Amino acid sequence: MDINEWIKGLIGEDSYRAAAVKADTTGPTITRQLQKGHLSPEMVIALCRAYDRSPVQGLVETGYINEYEVQGVDLAIALHDATNEQLLNEIMRRSDPQARYLFGNDGDPEVIDLDDAAGAAVFDIRDGRVGTPSYHDGTVREFDYNVSEYAADSSPEEQRLREERGEDLD
Repeated sequence: MDINEWIKGLIGEDSYRAAAVKADTTGPTITRQLQKGHLSPEMVIALCRAYDRSPVQGLVETGYINEYEVQGVDLAIALHDATNEQLLNEIMRRSDPQARYLFGNDGDPEVIDLDDAAGAAVFDIRDGRVGTPSYHDGTVREFDYNVSEYAADSSPEEQRLREERGEDLD
């Protein structure tokens, strides 16, 4: 795009002097740069900010950067600024239709979906063992070690047997 067309599209009916005041620069600076056939990247940014246009879009329109160079940056900024809820909603929006497509369950009433489970009842499942103490009461109990319960241990005799077999010779 021609730089003169670009600036006219940006500032509309404003004069270069009025645009310079909005961009916190001088009218002759804009005129001088236009006479050379280009605006500096700094001037493009200042003018875009003064006229509420994205400076990045202005840099793309004036040829300082390519549009493909910006696409990943916008995505990275958007992902950074998104809340966890927004990220999860987007993941759900994308994955549910994809899963249904991949596994062929679209419209199958036997498939449980998050939307279907919204009114599901929640049950408190208790420990089914009778007469056993609660393992979550915070009580610390003495460890009951019975040698016959274990296949191996770290006793000196066990170490000697390993060495005889050629193990643990590091």
